[in-house]
Amino acid sequence: MRTSPITGLALLGAGALLLAGCSGAASTDSGAGGGDLSPADTPLSYSQPHTDPFQNAENVGSMERFAELGYATIPATNADRDAAQQITDIQTLINKGAKGLVISVGDADAIVPAIEYANDSSVPIVAIDEAPASGKIAMIVRADNVQMGELACEEMGKRVAADAVVVTLDGDPVTSNGRDRTNGFNDCMKAKYPGVKLVNVATEWDPAKAASGIETALNQYGNVAGIYNQSDATFFPTILDTLKSAGKLVAAGQPGHIVQVSVDASPMAMTAIRDGWLDAAVAQPMTDYIDYGVDYLTRAIKGETFTAGPTDHGSTIEERNGNLVDLLPTPVVTKDNVEDPNLWGNKQFALDAFGATK
Repeated sequence: MRTSPITGLALLGAGALLLAGCSGAASTDSGAGGGDLSPADTPLSYSQPHTDPFQNAENVGSMERFAELGYATIPATNADRDAAQQITDIQTLINKGAKGLVISVGDADAIVPAIEYANDSSVPIVAIDEAPASGKIAMIVRADNVQMGELACEEMGKRVAADAVVVTLDGDPVTSNGRDRTNGFNDCMKAKYPGVKLVNVATEWDPAKAASGIETALNQYGNVAGIYNQSDATFFPTILDTLKSAGKLVAAGQPGHIVQVSVDASPMAMTAIRDGWLDAAVAQPMTDYIDYGVDYLTRAIKGETFTAGPTDHGSTIEERNGNLVDLLPTPVVTKDNVEDPNLWGNKQFALDAFGATK
């Protein structure tokens, strides 16, 4: 889904506290990144892998958070789904003087040379939402996407018949989120609901491929009972349009309803839960990605390092593939808690970003 860059996210950082004292932090000498430079003399920036409302919001929110804390900034980049371009973008930002970067990873393997370039340049990087395959990262801030897939499986499994067909809209396997959400869901379904037939659609995060996969499954199988949507921020309008065109858009509780479970819990998903089209959504902690991502970066450029263990914000730092990952909680949203104001999909900045209303 292509959108124009989001503006007007000032509320994202408004009132946010400067986060400090996360468990596992240990001070070191300030040889990395900005060292003893003042924030005004420490340019920071953001590398975005592609364009969608969620990615745009992470970009704009991170850049606004840098500014709130008084840091100089270099304009953020957007690789627009080009893995080679994101490598170039990161190298260019460093060559322009960036002392630290927050990034979201487009291709976990392809981005490694850019991470290594930053390592060689002593420029700390914090990755949010996605994780690179290797290279030294000061911190990765993301949800446990395998667990998100498992939570979606539980919500789906208890709502469909044992012999039903469930279409899964798989994200791009070159991204850690795509792989983890697929594996978490598939492994859980196989273990707990082995009679359910899964029809996996390779979407590469492309709504057109998602629509085509749903249409094919509906034509091929007469008992499609569920759709697992790995990114409602990306796919949800397409899914509703596709089901409506096929005469299959039926509200929950009515005969013929196709159960829908998603990941993200975007403003569109919140509206769909209220309207009965979406049964459950596993919520991404997007505002926490931004706040904690920026916090870890600003501490890393001052020379702090971090260790595994529980944090002071309800998460746990784990070591994975040689890097530390702060795994943030991911609540499940249903009609029972869809009005919770703490969910990012209900916050005004998110409603504005997605052009949605409550």
